[in-house]
Amino acid sequence: MPYIRRAVVALALLVAVAVVVVRPGDRAYAADQQGKVTRPVPLLELRTAGNAGWFWTLNEAEANSAASSGMSLQHTRLGYLRAQPFSGSQPIYRIRVLAKPTYLLSASKQECDTLDQSGGYDCEGIVGYAAASQQPGTDELWRMSNGSEWRVVPEAQRAAFTAKGYRTDGPLGYVYPTYDQVGAIYFGSFDADGNQDLMAHVKSVYGRDGDWWGGVRDFAGSGVPVNRWHWPQTDFSDLEPSIGYYDDSQPATLEKQISAASSAGLSYFTFYWYWNPAGGGAEQYIDGLKAFLKAANRSSMDFSVMPCLHPWSNGDVSLHLPEDQIDKAAKTIADEYLGQPNYLRANDGRPMIQVCDTRGIGDGTATSVDAEATKRFTDALRTEARNEYGEDLLITLNADLGVPAGASGFDGTQCQGQYDTSRSFQHYADNQRAYFANFPGTLMRCASSGFDDRPRDGIAIADPGANATEQQLEASFHWYDDHSIDRFGTLLANVQADIDASARPPAVDNFVLVYAWNEWHEGGHIEPNKRDGCAYLAAIQAKLHLLGSGCAS
Repeated sequence: MPYIRRAVVALALLVAVAVVVVRPGDRAYAADQQGKVTRPVPLLELRTAGNAGWFWTLNEAEANSAASSGMSLQHTRLGYLRAQPFSGSQPIYRIRVLAKPTYLLSASKQECDTLDQSGGYDCEGIVGYAAASQQPGTDELWRMSNGSEWRVVPEAQRAAFTAKGYRTDGPLGYVYPTYDQVGAIYFGSFDADGNQDLMAHVKSVYGRDGDWWGGVRDFAGSGVPVNRWHWPQTDFSDLEPSIGYYDDSQPATLEKQISAASSAGLSYFTFYWYWNPAGGGAEQYIDGLKAFLKAANRSSMDFSVMPCLHPWSNGDVSLHLPEDQIDKAAKTIADEYLGQPNYLRANDGRPMIQVCDTRGIGDGTATSVDAEATKRFTDALRTEARNEYGEDLLITLNADLGVPAGASGFDGTQCQGQYDTSRSFQHYADNQRAYFANFPGTLMRCASSGFDDRPRDGIAIADPGANATEQQLEASFHWYDDHSIDRFGTLLANVQADIDASARPPAVDNFVLVYAWNEWHEGGHIEPNKRDGCAYLAAIQAKLHLLGSGCAS
């Protein structure tokens, strides 16, 4: 599974996206993918040319176009609004001042019309929608003025603006001061069609046929004789899901998982996606993903696919993507997933694809990437998305493979499963923000709930021998002796602090990808378990300020 040690590092940055000016409410803008995003998105604030005034929009395409015309995006945190009306909402109007390059916002249609009719203003239309009354997680947003300019001010900053000479000029409605989009990586291979090589080793070591939970259930000692190999006194009772050892090819399994995740505020699953080149090429290990799409409550969460195009094989199943199958693989992703109504979109509306590994594309190896073939793959994905849906994509690359080069076809980076070689989870948590700083531009942040691959002993990792020293065990296996859910909470708080202080592009700046929902063989699991219940999900919900009724295991 896709923990990738840092190997190939390319330097340079991202790919620019062409934009067109769009006024609020102008639905004729054909490339306005953001109209397909129904969740709250950040209200963007720009300084007009010459610092003469202020401009606001929810539409990233409009913000980019305005910036190309001399405005400058400000990295302020005003709140999150919706582009569409919702129950209990009120519109916010944008008004242009004709005498100078500046704007103001208003919650009053009457004010907008009156100013428009005065001849000195242009009522441009609705910029977005706020709640008319306070809802859970929202604060009031205000218009303030110092007599020469209007500002949009969150409740938390109103006193500071008052101290600078601004007066309150009226409320704009209630908005979310933060609105993180948090999801988890989903390993959809706990089923009969999963890793046959692993199951063969389970048969050899533990004597059980067709057991995709082999190793995990043995370390937990649940339903089978306990076998913790070199660590007989260590507590592994967390290695049993609260819903039991399941078959993820069953939609009923996914329905339970969707319910647990969404009630804690998670908004998406990101599914590992594999390719098997045998017989002309086809998807591999997709039963969990297909079960998600059949789940009765699938609309409660979004999803995305994460292509893991590895340079290795699971037994006799190759996971690499030959160059002559690139177009077929891209078309499969487009046909099967990109058109789904709950496919994950960035704040600007682009469907998101997070690429986990490129080293298996074309002539890539474990230590090198075939850059030309990789670019062919990202180009093919974009071509299929444009041809089938008239849309552009946001494609990011696993941070383990370095910062994507400008000509690579990637728009930015996502980080995912991490293991700190210090072997200290506290060290990992304390240094996560410094790690993020290594990746400029568009970044989908991450948080790893843990890492412990000892359950793979004998079935996926060669055992170093009955008399192995601690040094030999540490050379073979990866785990943290100081891991705790409290330290996971510290990590999450650091992730949130990085979001709050960010000056990155806004497309995915509030997205967090958690490793993992169910990497049970690698110790990355936030799925409720028999020992800890919903503790991981509760920490995520609390530290990242997620809405939801709360997980009940």
